[in-house]
Amino acid sequence: MPQIRNVFPGGNTCYGFYSFYDYMVSPEVERKIILKGGPGVGKSNFMKKIAEDFLTQGYDIEFHWCSSDNESLDGIVVGKQQICLLDGTTPHVVEARYPGAVDEIVNFGVYWQPNMLRKHRPTIIKLTQTISRCFERAYRRLKEAKIALEEWESYYQEARNPEAINRNILALTRDFVSDLENNRQNIRHLFAAALTPEGIVSKIDSLINNNYSLFTVKGNPGTGVKELFAYTLHTLNLTGVEAEIYHNPFDPQLIDVIIVPQNKSVLIDMSAHLFDYASLLQGIKQRRHLDFDQLINKSLIEAEKNYIASARERFYDGINNALNFIRQAKSYHDELESYYVPAMDFDAIEEMRSTLYKQLLPYLAK
Repeated sequence: MPQIRNVFPGGNTCYGFYSFYDYMVSPEVERKIILKGGPGVGKSNFMKKIAEDFLTQGYDIEFHWCSSDNESLDGIVVGKQQICLLDGTTPHVVEARYPGAVDEIVNFGVYWQPNMLRKHRPTIIKLTQTISRCFERAYRRLKEAKIALEEWESYYQEARNPEAINRNILALTRDFVSDLENNRQNIRHLFAAALTPEGIVSKIDSLINNNYSLFTVKGNPGTGVKELFAYTLHTLNLTGVEAEIYHNPFDPQLIDVIIVPQNKSVLIDMSAHLFDYASLLQGIKQRRHLDFDQLINKSLIEAEKNYIASARERFYDGINNALNFIRQAKSYHDELESYYVPAMDFDAIEEMRSTLYKQLLPYLAK
């Protein structure tokens, strides 16, 4: 059975749109097809259909979903990263790095009827500008949430026991990376969850199965979880071990999950401040657990509980307000697509897709 994995290559974050597109596929990819064109021209459906073709032939597929429309694709990776198709339009503009040799641009603009689109020029411009404003407002709310999170974090930083935290970080990391060999592979950075029009959506259950063992941690912001993941990543970089790093969908400077394929181990933050990963990973064996909240001075936290509650409330209000703006953007984007769909020659696109699929198949046999 072919393996299907689901990830997000970009996200709506407190720093604006944040892209890990450079990690979508390895530099050794055989063919990279970059799709260009406006909204509603069929790029996502094009990738879904070609992915189905490859799946019927038994090839693994990694689906890269869009954070601004989690039912839409930003890209697919086929086989053992031999082939990649991706949406190269804004906000994640991608250009050909090795034109012809590796990269090929497919311009969906050649399949639309410009005269039909020009008739709706004022509306298309207005909708495009409105969508941009919705995202600008969403990102402002997320910045506000970041400030609230930093305040929330500050109370727990003050109550920490540095010696106990450092001792536990060293011990857990040592256990997590023990017996790993340098396999000189790249470390990938992606998202396993995203802030989307449907809320916070995670695909973590497609990445981890019952063959893996979990190293779970939890703790309030500022208790040491952030430092644990940073130290573990630094250790993996130094030792040259292949790993997949899945960043926090709100703040990509933070890490939620580290997967090491070599020994099928997963280090995962189960704090559930944003998303409850545990709900998707039931039945997977847990090898070790660390609760950083047990390493703090609880009397100091109790003294600041009202301020902590206020900061926490402002954090979640900022997230929810941002999600509302992202939903509005999706609604306007759907309206914008309605002007492009009738102007497209989808029969010609389907014919091109069938031809491209046949051209790509030989690269998987190498």
